Amino acid sequence: MLIKSLSNNLSSSNKSKGSRLRTFFVYVCLNNKQNMKFLIIIIAFLSLKNSIAQSDSIIKQFDNRKNNLNKKGMIALSSWAGANIVSSGIGYALTTSNEEKEFHLMNGSWGIINLGIALPSLLAKKKTSASMYDLQKSQTKIEKLFLANTILDVAYISGGFYLKEYSKSQTDIKKQERFNGFGNSIILQGTGLMVFDMVMTILNNRHRKKHLDPFLKKASISFTGNNLRLGYSFN
Repeated sequence: MLIKSLSNNLSSSNKSKGSRLRTFFVYVCLNNKQNMKFLIIIIAFLSLKNSIAQSDSIIKQFDNRKNNLNKKGMIALSSWAGANIVSSGIGYALTTSNEEKEFHLMNGSWGIINLGIALPSLLAKKKTSASMYDLQKSQTKIEKLFLANTILDVAYISGGFYLKEYSKSQTDIKKQERFNGFGNSIILQGTGLMVFDMVMTILNNRHRKKHLDPFLKKASISFTGNNLRLGYSFN
């Protein structure tokens, strides 16, 4: 019944030339077991080609979103660094307090370091990941980096409080003011960076869960000992 229907489709005059050729191709395949196998291979190949094309599109889209997200983060870090440099320069020039001068001196130093970290990242040319493996690897690296920095920021804050306590044991007034000013600055910088790194960790994590994980859940890889099978569910 199916073959007869295909035959009618082949002879129908209102079909386009390309449609008639496709119908004839299917008709021939269904009338020959060898050709039927060939048809299955063709369908499998086209499905695989479509899956690869979809994967490439997802990689490119995810990379673009990821790069834009982290670019905004580096702009925020650069702004924070610039604000610290400018405000510290003005504060250092206007104040007569030695402790405040030490505070602004340390703040300006942190601003220069943060600017040195953010600017190269902003100016660097972003590349699209070559494969899904590379994409996962770079995404995991970014999330771990921001998380590790968050933990390091806690250490900075602790170091700031330590310097404040250490200043109390100094008999020299200038040393007391220096360590207290340094401590206050490090607490401020550590807190600001901790907020930044925590926000970037959360945003990158949410981005992955929303735009990458759903695709990876549909993809499957199995190894039987002799064969490696790749699969993807389009549902």
